[in-house]
Amino acid sequence: MSMTVWDEFSRQISELDTLAGIGGLLGWDQQVTMPSGSAGGRAQQSELIGRLYHEGLTSSRLGELIEAVAALPQLSLEQQAAVRNMRRTYNRATRVSTDLASRMAKASASGVAAWGEAKKNKSFREFAASLQRNLDLALERAMAIDPNRHPYDVLLEDYDPGTTVEDLRRMFGALQQGLTHVRQQALVRQGSGAFDEKFEISKQLALHQDVIREVGYDTTRGVLQEAEHPFSCRVGSGDVRIATHVHERDFLSGLAATMHELGHALYEQGIPDGLGGSAVYAATSTGMHESQSRLWENMIGRSRGFYRWLQPVFARHFPGRAFDPEFVFQSSTRVTSGSIRIFSDEISYNLHIILRFEMELALFEKKITVEDVPAEWARLSEQFLGLRPGDDAEGVLQDAHWAGGAFGYFPSYTLGNLYAASLFSVLRECFPDLDHRIERGDFAPILDFLREQVHQFGHLYETPDLLRKAVGDRDYVADLLSYLRERYTDS
Repeated sequence: MSMTVWDEFSRQISELDTLAGIGGLLGWDQQVTMPSGSAGGRAQQSELIGRLYHEGLTSSRLGELIEAVAALPQLSLEQQAAVRNMRRTYNRATRVSTDLASRMAKASASGVAAWGEAKKNKSFREFAASLQRNLDLALERAMAIDPNRHPYDVLLEDYDPGTTVEDLRRMFGALQQGLTHVRQQALVRQGSGAFDEKFEISKQLALHQDVIREVGYDTTRGVLQEAEHPFSCRVGSGDVRIATHVHERDFLSGLAATMHELGHALYEQGIPDGLGGSAVYAATSTGMHESQSRLWENMIGRSRGFYRWLQPVFARHFPGRAFDPEFVFQSSTRVTSGSIRIFSDEISYNLHIILRFEMELALFEKKITVEDVPAEWARLSEQFLGLRPGDDAEGVLQDAHWAGGAFGYFPSYTLGNLYAASLFSVLRECFPDLDHRIERGDFAPILDFLREQVHQFGHLYETPDLLRKAVGDRDYVADLLSYLRERYTDS
């Protein structure tokens, strides 16, 4: 039997997925188990896999197959999604010249190095030229991909297809006002306790293993190990791994990292296999991926019910040690007043993201220059968070995203919180006794709900359409603010 264009198209995507999986495995090994002296050989291996992947993604034959499938009569929903998603990916890859891609890669590498030195010296001036170079190249790339759209819209499509600057301005504008009010109330009401005792790392990791299994992680298709930085990694449809990082004196931070990466991994484990491969059966967007991690990390993993369920689990691993669920809950929901994003609470975190969105948009719309960045950052920090950073390392240099040229990525974090809030609101409507279910360790209804409403669809739909199917026409901002008020001001 001769191969149809759909079969050939699916086979090519499958080969690309295999290369991506090999790349993921190399990256996992490098961060988790690789000997420190093996970096040179690993770089060669990674470069080869990356080059083969790029050659396959930009081949003229793949472009021909995309259009051949598009011309088929009566396309199935799966085929329509494959054409839409792969055409976008193919066009974005092929419209960027080899020369521009090379200049971007070099600028990213040198930018990360310059950022590291600048942060160490607390001097934005040492990073300014690199930021300007990355900014110019990002704009050049956006214009190459689509000169008729807002350049930031083009960059957003790398992470959240279907979301626009207009969408973000509307949602983030309303959210910023509400968050400021909720944060002020929370700062007044919170207690002073902190769960900061010393706990043995190996026992924490053993506890985390119990937690992820009870929540629903399939350990026959994944593992949990420790790395310097938490991350999750899809090596293939039957292999989704979690790396976490725990701290002797910060039990809650390590647990939150594991719950966060567990959310990502559960999403990947829940996406089915099918013809069309990752063109169809993959996460729909970075924001949706973040919604899964934030829902499990915060809305489930920082809840009173979760800590009540965790108490006997904790006692098995730390017999004789105190674990008061209410005290731990209060400690985990403390509102911070610091200037560092990654150490901030749920409320302040979103204000940090809105600040970065405003900065990026102002740069791309040329309302500010690179020289203006530190002063504008300080101004927005005072406006949103009530403080100015003590130095550039605490302010504009705290994140590595711009050093690598990742403009348009920051909004995904808050989009994830917004989407998670609406999914959680509908989940609670479906299960009015949800808190008691969590307290009993009955996590199956939560995972089943996410499997049915999100995971099973892969990227058949764009995120805005998938969310409407899952939650209806809800106000994501109102849902997030309602959740935060209940947790931080009504308790």
